[in-house]
Amino acid sequence: MPRLRYIFLILVSLLLLTLGCYLLIFNWLVPRTAGYAIPMRWHRIPLRESKTIVQGYFGEPASITPDSETWIANTRAKQYQLHIYYINDSIASAYSIYYRYSSRLVTRNYLLDSASIR
Repeated sequence: MPRLRYIFLILVSLLLLTLGCYLLIFNWLVPRTAGYAIPMRWHRIPLRESKTIVQGYFGEPASITPDSETWIANTRAKQYQLHIYYINDSIASAYSIYYRYSSRLVTRNYLLDSASIR
């Protein structure tokens, strides 16, 4: 009986250690390090500028809707997305940068940065 209790305590300890490592990596380490690898051009978002100036600065967007545009930067299993939102279809009013991490075990989306002029 004491031997069975000892094995049970070891298994519970390993489970808690694994859970702690998972939470540390995917809730703290991945979002912190992803912020350092944002494409350099995305560090200065031209808010309050017209749509043509924004497109000239970032290039052709990956997707266009009437009130927003999206640019995508890929690196292996990592994907950065920049969404710029417009007011009156012409003036950049807000942006958000998302990071998508995917592996065999987990796929997570993180909001890295966002701002608006309002």
